[in-house]
Amino acid sequence: MAEPTIVCPKCGGEIRLTESLAAPLIEATRREYEERMATRDREIASREAAVREQRAELDTGP
Repeated sequence: MAEPTIVCPKCGGEIRLTESLAAPLIEATRREYEERMATRDREIASREAAVREQRAELDTGP
């Protein structure tokens, strides 16, 4: 199995993507993914709270 490579945008040379080079890229991707998931979780929690409030208002209605 061949090692993955990336192409340098400046010179066009191929760079082997070794573990030491890939680690920062993987970490940055992981952080971005976790931030997106946390934002999404907060949005869902906010919507669920709004639905609960609306239900409570309907249950205690006139």
